[in-house]
Amino acid sequence: MAPPETGGKRRLALSAGLSLLWGIFTLLAQFSGALDAFEEPLIDWRQSLDSVPAQPSDQLALVAIDNIPDDRPWPWSRLDYSLVLRSLVDYAPQSVVFEMNLNDRDTEYNSYDDTFSHIVQRANTVVFAATVLSRKIDLPQPVNLSSIPVHGDARQVPHFGSAIWPLDTFAGDSPVGANNLESESGLRLRHLPLVFLLNGRMIPSLVLQATTQLLGADLPSSDVQIGRAIFLRRKDGKLLRTIPIDSEGRMRIRFHPGPTTSWQASYDNILLYDDQMQHGIKPEHDLRALGKRQVWIGRTDPGERERFQTAAGQLSRLEVQLQAERTILDQDYVRPLPPMILATLYLLIGIGGAAALIRLGPVHAAALLVVLAAFWFESALLAFRLYNVILPLPSFAMLIFGTYAVGLLASYWDLEAEEDGTRLHLE
Repeated sequence: MAPPETGGKRRLALSAGLSLLWGIFTLLAQFSGALDAFEEPLIDWRQSLDSVPAQPSDQLALVAIDNIPDDRPWPWSRLDYSLVLRSLVDYAPQSVVFEMNLNDRDTEYNSYDDTFSHIVQRANTVVFAATVLSRKIDLPQPVNLSSIPVHGDARQVPHFGSAIWPLDTFAGDSPVGANNLESESGLRLRHLPLVFLLNGRMIPSLVLQATTQLLGADLPSSDVQIGRAIFLRRKDGKLLRTIPIDSEGRMRIRFHPGPTTSWQASYDNILLYDDQMQHGIKPEHDLRALGKRQVWIGRTDPGERERFQTAAGQLSRLEVQLQAERTILDQDYVRPLPPMILATLYLLIGIGGAAALIRLGPVHAAALLVVLAAFWFESALLAFRLYNVILPLPSFAMLIFGTYAVGLLASYWDLEAEEDGTRLHLE
C-alpha cells in the first residue's frame, strides 16, 4: 500500500516536526546519561579492539610484587622495602612510588624504619600512598599534604573526614596521594578519581601526585575546575597538562591491551640484578635503564584482593593506576563528540531521514537509513581508534528507528480528513 499522495508539503512539514521532536528526545536521553548502561560496554569493546597496541611507556617502570611466598606473608617488613629501594637509588630513577599503604607499626623490625628513612632521603623523590576514609577519625594530617585550588560546584566530589597516612618516621616531607579506587558493579572499572575533598581541602590522588612529580608540576600553582579539567602548572605558571574530569573529579582511563611500561621486573629479582651489575654480569633487566623513569612498586600477584574488570582484561590496583598515569602523560584522553556538533548532526539526520521517507517511500528510505547507520558505525570505530572520540551508538540507533517510525506515521496520516473537518467547522 503506497502512502497518500495528497498534501505533500503539509506531510513534509509534519514529518519534519515529528522528527525534530524525536531528535530532541534522543539528545536528552544521550546527554542525561540514560543510555550509559548501553554505551559503556560498547566503549569498552572499542578499547579492546586495538589492532596496533600502544607502545609501552618509556617514562614509567614497574617493580611488581607478583609472588607472596607462604613463608613471607603479607604485609612485608620495611626491611624488604629498604633493601629494594637501596638497590634502586644507585641508578637514579626520577622518582619511586609505593602503591601500598605503609601505615602499620613494624613491631618485628622497628629499627629498620630509621634505615628506610635514610634511604628515602637519598632517593630523588619517593611518593607514598594514603587511604581516605568517610568516617571522622582523630588522626593528624601530615605537614606535607598538598592541596589544590578548586573552582566550581564540588558537591559531587567525594567527601572524606579522615585518612590513613604513611608513618612520619620515614615519609617525612615526601609527597602523598590517596590511592582509593571505586569500581562499578561487577568490579568493572572505567574511571579513576583524581581528586578528593578531605575536610574541605582538595587533595590529589596517588596517580595525580605521581604525575605531578614526574612532570615537575606544582599543585598549589595548578587548579581544578569541577566538571571540566585539572590544569597542571609549574611554579612559573607554565601549563603542562589539561586533564579532563567529570563533576565527581574522575578521569576516564584509556585502557590499552599489553604491557603499560617498557621496563618491568619482578620485585624478588631486583637485589639479584643489582648484585649481578656490581660484579660485571649482564642481568636480564638492566637497572641503568631506570634513569629518569618513575618506578612504581606494588602488588600484582593473583592473591591481590582487589582486581578489577577493565577493557584491557583483569588488572590489579597498581596496573589500573599505571594505565591512568599513562593516559595523562600521553594525553591519550577519551573524549565525547562536542555536544553542539552531536546535536546538529542528530537533528539534521532526523529531519533528513523523515523527509526522505516522504519523498522516496518506505523501502528506499529504509535502505538509505541502513547505509547511513553502517557509515556511522564504521566512523565510530575509526574516530575512536585515531582520535579517541566517542561517536555514540545506542542513541544513534534510537534516532534511526525513531526517525523511520515518525516518517511512516507522517506518510500515512490522514491529512484530508483533518482538512475536511476544518472546513465543516468553519462552515
